[in-house]
Amino acid sequence: MATLFPHGILFDGILYRIIPGGYAVIGAAALTGAVTHTVSTAVICFELTGQISHILPMMVAVILANMVAQATPHTLDFSYSLPLHQGCALRLNLPFCGLK
Repeated sequence: MATLFPHGILFDGILYRIIPGGYAVIGAAALTGAVTHTVSTAVICFELTGQISHILPMMVAVILANMVAQATPHTLDFSYSLPLHQGCALRLNLPFCGLK
């Protein structure tokens, strides 16, 4: 986006600058949300950045990544379809609070 619009996007007389770091934070939140199967990572990343303008794209990205992660077909190894902490506990034979 920053390559296509180096000066920003002009909309309704207001020039909106494109900040590549925002895309990086949104991608990191989406990846973390997909791995942990939670949406709370969007709230945590929003609180870390403090940018109210990033909350809507961050929520959409985290929810879509979570939907894709939960819709992937289950493999023969059941631990791949679990959240990260439960999959690690299952592989290491550690006790945890059961399966859903």
